[in-house]
Amino acid sequence: MENITSQRNREKFPNNGFLYIFDKLSADEKTEFWRCEQKRHCKARVHVVNHEVVKCINTHIHDASAAKVAADKIVTKIKKRAVETQESTCQVINECTQNTDVACQGALPNQQALKKLIRRKRNEINQAPSNPTTLADLEIPECYKMYESEPGTFENFLLADSGSGAERILIFGRQRNLEIARTCDDFFMDGTFKIAPNLFKQIYVILAKKFGGVHPIFYALLPNKCRETYDKLFGMIKVLLPNFDPKSITCDYEMAAFKSVSEIFPTAEIRGCFFHLAKNMKKKLGELGLINRYNNEPNFSLYAKMVIALAFIPIEDIDNALLSLSDNLPNDVQPILDWFEDNYVGRMNRRGNGRRQPLFPHEMWNVYNRTLNQQDRTNNHAEAAHRRLQTELGMDHPTIWKLIDGLRKVQANRDFYYEHLVAGHNPPVKLKKYRDADQRILTVVRDYNNRSTVEYLRGIAYNYQMNL
Repeated sequence: MENITSQRNREKFPNNGFLYIFDKLSADEKTEFWRCEQKRHCKARVHVVNHEVVKCINTHIHDASAAKVAADKIVTKIKKRAVETQESTCQVINECTQNTDVACQGALPNQQALKKLIRRKRNEINQAPSNPTTLADLEIPECYKMYESEPGTFENFLLADSGSGAERILIFGRQRNLEIARTCDDFFMDGTFKIAPNLFKQIYVILAKKFGGVHPIFYALLPNKCRETYDKLFGMIKVLLPNFDPKSITCDYEMAAFKSVSEIFPTAEIRGCFFHLAKNMKKKLGELGLINRYNNEPNFSLYAKMVIALAFIPIEDIDNALLSLSDNLPNDVQPILDWFEDNYVGRMNRRGNGRRQPLFPHEMWNVYNRTLNQQDRTNNHAEAAHRRLQTELGMDHPTIWKLIDGLRKVQANRDFYYEHLVAGHNPPVKLKKYRDADQRILTVVRDYNNRSTVEYLRGIAYNYQMNL
């Protein structure tokens, strides 16, 4: 989806010739609520999950305008080019408006308004230091290293800096968060690439669970996804927290991060995210040219989900469950089962006396006991942290200065949330449909010994479809 921003740099969401402004997240932070940009007069709303509209509310009182949407895209390009280049105002306008449709040209602001917009955007940027061209050139002023926790009270916000060089790592977070981390057992880790500033590959967020809520502890800017970089990151964290010894770490299935976490925190229970496991399956379906069948054929979709439902089988029964499922799957779903067996179960040895080592151990992706104990099966807390930051920034790949400002604003909001829990308030509850699905899954898992393997897998598959 092409990025469109408002005059206040808030992201706009285009859909069927209409533009929407972000309103808020749902209580479980999975669904985005957007309202028509003509909010004073029009009550139309859409609910969005993973950039797809899942629900429309009310009818627009005005016509759709594809030309207005296209014009807003051009204006966003102009604002972006204005701060990324030293071109003259005329050059910026010409570069961004060439090959533009006639209808779009008529919907654009006039030349003088566009020139004024370019000058205003450049004045905003000039208030911050210039954007560095290399990590060695990056010098962070003191004002960007600090966080105002209370009016007139400042503390370090840049907690660690590995030093200049192409492999530079920066870690941001509150000093108080270190104290919170020392009292927590369960942590969540995940990276995002979309909002990483230039010169950095990703923002890696580490969160901790306390008082029933999950709180950001570290925001790390990483130059790449290499194993050595993760080792270096966790080494820096252990300097900040010498006795850092998590009981559990929930993460996705990125191999370099998984190997690093496993080696540096050998006593921690490494938990894979079931949501990412399902996403990996959908990615494989795309590679196999089967995603359209998954999206449009109910039976094919159900059988594919039964493959991932193997994560809900007790570890000691996985071999038998795999054989039972294989005997009952249509031939066109077998490639998905083969993929799952190769990567997560381990292919049977030719001699039939055991299995090869899978890429990811059974204990990482299996959620049978987690479900019975009503523990987290997903890493959605980290995904929600990324969404909050992206919403605050309103753009992809911001300057590092805009990112730091965004991190501080998000942190202020999280401070309020933390104190809310300290005061004894309950954390937000999931939407009813997700609570009901979780309860049905728990009912099926508790009934494991009374069901055939295929019935059990089908029962699970029926109930996690809304989470994909």
